[in-house]
Amino acid sequence: MTAGEFFTVPGLQPAEIGAWVDTWLRQPGGNLGLAPRQWEGPLPVAITALRRACGPEPGMEYPEPAERWTARLDALMQAHQRGARFAPLIVQRRGDVLSVRDGNHRLGALEQLGGTEAWVVIWSDGVG
Repeated sequence: MTAGEFFTVPGLQPAEIGAWVDTWLRQPGGNLGLAPRQWEGPLPVAITALRRACGPEPGMEYPEPAERWTARLDALMQAHQRGARFAPLIVQRRGDVLSVRDGNHRLGALEQLGGTEAWVVIWSDGVG
């Protein structure tokens, strides 16, 4: 049996894939059972309230070698000095923790530059 005989493949554009996966997994019997996402923001949040998921420190969810981490932060700080502005961080509310899911390097650079607040977009899974 071929894959074509077993699967029905929807004709999707790349920008449509995320929505299709989300819809598929929300069906009855969907394996991952994605919870509805609620969004807040963009809003400023104290950087002390944010927890990075990526970096050179022990215990990071996504560890990165110190040399690479430093190089990426240096590049962001240099870009900022040339006038670059960056997108808000994407943060997931995990109980009492605000976990940075996209923007760990931007947050690290902001910390190095002495920033005290970051613009964020926060998602929460489920209702309430």
